[in-house]
Amino acid sequence: MVLDDSCVFCKEIIIKRNAAIVAENDMVISFMDNAPVEPGHILVIPKEHFENIFDIDQRYYIEVQLMAKRVAKAVMKAMGADGINIGQNNGSCANQRVMHFHVHVIPRWCDKPFKWGRLEVSFEDLQRTAQKIAGVYSEMERNHDFD
Repeated sequence: MVLDDSCVFCKEIIIKRNAAIVAENDMVISFMDNAPVEPGHILVIPKEHFENIFDIDQRYYIEVQLMAKRVAKAVMKAMGADGINIGQNNGSCANQRVMHFHVHVIPRWCDKPFKWGRLEVSFEDLQRTAQKIAGVYSEMERNHDFD
């Protein structure tokens, strides 16, 4: 596994597992964004360090996208969302703040105004939301709802 000692995602998420984790496999991990745009905002990252879309290995890229699709289905069901934003930024001028390839999965509701501001949420609240979504994710996985 290739990691970058200076990368916060490599150190805090992959090595220390200092996150509210939703789901993972051998290649990717999904966890709650600690400054979410909406409740249920999830990040999906490869478990190896790739800075952006231009240098990510194709196998990891595909696994990240598959996990993003699966957690999107789970977050829709768990949070009662009406829609999902899936986004990915490349480079600081494109608003990439952590230089480790990641995909945002953001639930949206029709009765809430569309906004991009960040929420302040406690780690305990993130953990509770992660557990709720992870439970739905596990149930959907058992029922083969991702196939």
